[in-house]
Amino acid sequence: MSLTGRMRAIGARPLLLGSALVGIVVVSALAVRESMSNARERKAAAERTVRDYAMFASYLYATRAYLFARERTFMPYAVFHLDQPYVRSQLPQLSVIPAIPDTTERCGPGWTIYRFRIDLPSRNVQYLGVPPHPVVDKIIRDSIPKLANQPWLKAAGFGYLFVEPPSGRESISYVRTLDSAGKVLAVYGYRSCYGVRDTTDYSQMHRVVRVLPPMVPGYSVEGMTSVLGVAKTDRSTTILRSSSAREEEYMRGRWPAGMPADSLFTLTVTDDQGRTIFQAPKGGSTSAKIYGVSPLGYVGGVRFWVNLRPDVAKFLVAGGIPESHVPMSWLLLAGSVVLAIAGFASLRSEVRLVNSRQRFLANVSHELRTPLQQILMFVQLLRLGRTRTDDERDRSLEIIERETHRLIALSNSVLAAARPELQLKSAAVDVGHVAETAADFFTPLAEARKMRILLDVPEPAIARGDPGAIRQILINVLDNAAKYGPIGQTITIGVRNEPSAVRLWVDDCGPGIPMSERQNVWKPFVRLGGTVDDSTGGAGLGLSIVHDLAAAMEATVDLAERPTGGTRFTLNLQRSLNGTGGES
Repeated sequence: MSLTGRMRAIGARPLLLGSALVGIVVVSALAVRESMSNARERKAAAERTVRDYAMFASYLYATRAYLFARERTFMPYAVFHLDQPYVRSQLPQLSVIPAIPDTTERCGPGWTIYRFRIDLPSRNVQYLGVPPHPVVDKIIRDSIPKLANQPWLKAAGFGYLFVEPPSGRESISYVRTLDSAGKVLAVYGYRSCYGVRDTTDYSQMHRVVRVLPPMVPGYSVEGMTSVLGVAKTDRSTTILRSSSAREEEYMRGRWPAGMPADSLFTLTVTDDQGRTIFQAPKGGSTSAKIYGVSPLGYVGGVRFWVNLRPDVAKFLVAGGIPESHVPMSWLLLAGSVVLAIAGFASLRSEVRLVNSRQRFLANVSHELRTPLQQILMFVQLLRLGRTRTDDERDRSLEIIERETHRLIALSNSVLAAARPELQLKSAAVDVGHVAETAADFFTPLAEARKMRILLDVPEPAIARGDPGAIRQILINVLDNAAKYGPIGQTITIGVRNEPSAVRLWVDDCGPGIPMSERQNVWKPFVRLGGTVDDSTGGAGLGLSIVHDLAAAMEATVDLAERPTGGTRFTLNLQRSLNGTGGES
């Protein structure tokens, strides 16, 4: 029988169905291959994010160690004016350094202290107390003058140098004095054990510093109490167990101040030769791939290593670090058209979810990076004293305050979006007062874009709702108006009493929202025409949070076009007929 005859005998429908099945299998195979590639990329991106967390944590520990060390210099060098020039004839005597310079040091019994002064450039050295070991004396004469002339030490004014005589490791604390030309006149110092034998500052930092925020929605455990603003629990050392079911059970709760450091990583402090000075927890597990390290030259060149525990790295990234595996639908799709279609739809849904998650992470990282860079730059300018006038200093502080408000607003939006359920209180609220506080909070950001905020609140307006939620709604709406509106625009906040409701509105002068998009903007991760690199930024969460908060208060929201151009946002709250606006 010819091929044509066989086809006629079988019929066209089975052939078409077979061809469709083959086509579905082929398309599904290609989709699975693409999914595996995306999974590898997602895993690499997640691992990079976790490593960034570790690097950020090590940087924070190094900066706090610098601040702790600087505070240690206040007591022994109290009479020195390190930020003012000296003339050689007015240099302080060596005896002004107390016999026990730092009473907080814990160096052990029998610890003797010498004090010294090095005059430069002659390098003439004076000692008070028991002279140092010859090895240390040579280091003081040769190394301290070189270090004192380093630009970074001239700027900071102090430093610690680790030495190792036969009696064991110790440190040398020293400060420099400068003349009016910025040249080092003399170096003062004393024998110390800070940072090598006395490691109490490292231990204190590890106990109190919370360097990593809670990344899993809803962190809390039964029996948890708050002490000095830090979450404590008797399960803190055993919260992560081998059973994944137990992990998921415990990881659903909430740590208000972030996870305890012991549950996240191992902090190791090493000297410039790589020897361990301090480690917490002792013998803690480390990962060769997930770590961050930051040096601190001011304190003996120590390095702060933060090694994330491998078993908690997956909790620092939303969704965890993906594991590469072949989807089970690959085997099932070959046997059934229905399962093939269902698997293909599931794959497409997963890709959309992954794209949304990656877009969210990229947008939030972009939003965080800009204000952090601004804050860091101007903090360094202030710390190094590079502001020439009071106006420049005030301008730097204004920018730092503005960017801090921007970070607070973004963090509030992310935290609100991460809440699995919104539990808001219902109380009598003076909406006009809430509008005033929100306007005051947002004014620095508005002024940065030369915008004005006008309040149209002729009388008190008492509604039923949550004052914090109403304030967050206003801040999110104001943020959108500032992002998309022109520079120099006027934003108006109005409040009116209606017969059965309190109406709160915000008018801007922006380009407006097309009618076809007014329902989409309430969805999460939706940004009209925005990209990660555009000037508006944002994570696409602002109006989604507004919608959820309004629904939780049984209020309604609406967007409309103003006759004179721009957008009017309206929030209709239930009016309180027998309450007062005490809670605002």
